Amino acid sequence: MNIEQFDVLRTIAQAKSFTKAAKILNFTQPAISSQIKQLEQKYNVALFIRGNTGVKLTEAGKKFYEYGDKILALYAEMEREIGNISGSNKEFINVGASYTAGNYFLPSTIITFKEMHSNVYIRLDIGHSQDIISDIKDRVIDIGVVDGDFSNDKDINAKNLTTNEVVVIVPPRGKWLDIDSITLQELMEEPFISREEDSGIRQFFDSHLKGTRGMSFSEFNIVTEMSNFGAIKEAVMRNKGVAMVPLPVVQRELAEGHLLRVDIKNFKLCWDMQVVTRAHESLTGLKEKFFNSLLDPDVLWKAESEYVMNQKMRFI
Repeated sequence: MNIEQFDVLRTIAQAKSFTKAAKILNFTQPAISSQIKQLEQKYNVALFIRGNTGVKLTEAGKKFYEYGDKILALYAEMEREIGNISGSNKEFINVGASYTAGNYFLPSTIITFKEMHSNVYIRLDIGHSQDIISDIKDRVIDIGVVDGDFSNDKDINAKNLTTNEVVVIVPPRGKWLDIDSITLQELMEEPFISREEDSGIRQFFDSHLKGTRGMSFSEFNIVTEMSNFGAIKEAVMRNKGVAMVPLPVVQRELAEGHLLRVDIKNFKLCWDMQVVTRAHESLTGLKEKFFNSLLDPDVLWKAESEYVMNQKMRFI
């Protein structure tokens, strides 16, 4: 038995496929099949059973997974300790984030963490929340920060990071100079600049409308769709329409008067942000420290404040 076999079994179990696991581990499928066959022959048990939705662990496989995860965590700890002694310890962390988190929360948080841990290398990929969740399950990334609520997904661990208010932004000119609030019906009649249809925030908004008002987002007067908040802000500032965005995305522009905020009467929308990891897998070393730093509200908001201040300094 070797340490690699524990990782092979864990990856197959999480990917629910020998083929996907082979791609993730950069092995051939016969190679990982051979590893599992050796284990099954050694212990005279079946570790996986095949079904319509892919492979899943047998009872023996679940027990092997449980102890294998502990062994892998202990092995990683040993490598770190030896690396500390030799001075060659380096750790890579692959992080995935939604557009809001990746562009407005994480950059300063990552820089702050790297300043405290010179031997860490963090790669940040930004994309749709559902894509980040898929990458977590496929072991492409280690930690994800996503918009929405994924606490019901049994394949991941999700912890609430922060809750942000979603606000309506309008250009600072014309009629908007005299309007503080509008009704939802009035908002629906305005030229609306929206995120693309498969974005997390649009799906969340549509679900909220259907659940609370029996309405659909498709009823809005959508004049264009854009794939990032930067483009949406620019379009609103140029008087092309109005939009709804998470508050942290526009705090600087609101403070500097480049955009105005208008409240919706009797309607408030809040947007959760969660940090996610693979279920039944322990984080160790700097991955665990980085995960814990994300859950520290003082660290998160200090980094966000620094980001806003740095953005202001660009215009001095």
